[in-house]
Amino acid sequence: MEKTIRQIIDSNRGYVTRKDIDKHGIPSIYLTRYAKKHGLKRVARGFYAEEGWIVDPYLLFQYAYPKFIYSFASAIYLHGLGDALPNYLEVTGPLNYRPMGKPRSDVVTHTDTVESSYFLGISEVSTSLGNRVKAYDKEKTVCDLIKHKNKVEFEVYLKALNLYARSREKDINKLMKYAKAMKIEKEVRTQMEVLLSINLDS
Repeated sequence: MEKTIRQIIDSNRGYVTRKDIDKHGIPSIYLTRYAKKHGLKRVARGFYAEEGWIVDPYLLFQYAYPKFIYSFASAIYLHGLGDALPNYLEVTGPLNYRPMGKPRSDVVTHTDTVESSYFLGISEVSTSLGNRVKAYDKEKTVCDLIKHKNKVEFEVYLKALNLYARSREKDINKLMKYAKAMKIEKEVRTQMEVLLSINLDS
């Protein structure tokens, strides 16, 4: 079992969690013993890391609250659709998901009351420290920005949409599919036609 835990740590680039060993059917007591024997530090409940492991707030927050998906400012940053690192985390959760208790000054939360919309466009991306987290993909992020345009800082909004429009990885078909599902097809089409200087057929 030590060998498996070691492999998990190597795969994760320096950390192991209770969830990781649960997937391998290893009793949690073995993780506690391994951590003590090999000098792993307890970063959070059920989360151990090697000495020198750099704390990743994006990874730790989502580990603690797995149903929160990085959205808006955080998704913009993670996808490189902006040039500034937000001084807060911004996430979206499903209806009735309120695990945090008291609000946090460093976290902005949103609730998506429509289940199909909440699950739309969830993807895995790498943080600046190389850890994988869940964030809405570029297309869902653009749709969210357009849908909530009045609640987003104009410069951030414009920068994100322009960078998306210039991206070689953009997927207009996926974007319009999301827009239709979110009932904002007209708004998204109009905005994209302006940015791309093309006519998008219905």
